[in-house]
Amino acid sequence: MYFFAEVLTFVDKKPQKTKIMKSTRVFAIMAAVSLLMFSSCEDLLDVTKTFTFEHEFVVSSVTDQSFDEFAVIDMTEEESLINDYGSKIKKIEIEEVRYWLKAHDGSSTQAFGSIVLDVANHDGTDVKNIVNVQDLVLANLLNNPTVLSFNDQGIQKLSGLIKSPPHKFSLNLSGGANEVPLNFTVVFEFKVKMVANPIN
Repeated sequence: MYFFAEVLTFVDKKPQKTKIMKSTRVFAIMAAVSLLMFSSCEDLLDVTKTFTFEHEFVVSSVTDQSFDEFAVIDMTEEESLINDYGSKIKKIEIEEVRYWLKAHDGSSTQAFGSIVLDVANHDGTDVKNIVNVQDLVLANLLNNPTVLSFNDQGIQKLSGLIKSPPHKFSLNLSGGANEVPLNFTVVFEFKVKMVANPIN
């Protein structure tokens, strides 16, 4: 009798344990599905915007054939979208870089031996190259926007600095020309895609 009672007790407990295990599995599956649905819904609320921003460098030198210009840029002042979304920005992607001369006072044979555009932290540290151009006649760039090949490291650096607070960075333009005086204004334009989530 004692043995029979123990067998009954064992048989009674087994189905109860199985029910608990099944309930735990169902709960885990439901939790995973809920998390996946929440992530998907959150992504559906992403806002994607494309904008351009420009910066121009004015170069003026009577006797020096080389130039070196430095500027600190605050993107919250340059672009309202950066100011509006701030820390809610999820991704910044630079899609295109163009440049042209807005003004040029020089001969038709005046040319860049080289022109280099670098990006760095707003204090000038951790410099990365964006573009490096050789042998171009300045007059050919006057009011003639030209798409540039860019270096990935520099573009990734710029994207990160635009995305993250305080959304500031520095640009440094350096190079040299074959003739003096130097008197021109060069514009760099960046096409930017921003992804942000307003509920974050």
